[in-house]
Amino acid sequence: MREFDSGSGQRTSSRPNVAVGLERSILVKARDLMCDWTIFVNPFPDPITLTEEVRRCWRDARSELGFPDFGDATLPSIEQVRYP
Repeated sequence: MREFDSGSGQRTSSRPNVAVGLERSILVKARDLMCDWTIFVNPFPDPITLTEEVRRCWRDARSELGFPDFGDATLPSIEQVRYP
């Protein structure tokens, strides 16, 4: 599926998220934590800070949901983000 990037007219590739089960629950919680952080703490982080914050939100989401030992990603998710 192809979508237009907002306003620029460039075409970008977009695939739906394939996370399911526990990974999906953690992903939704991490997304909520990330939104809270970007809205209330730092809406325009530099790339290094953003990467660190994404990792922290994922870790915090696992802890808050009671899945501290859950692996970082399932095989379908790894395939989705793999660089060609």
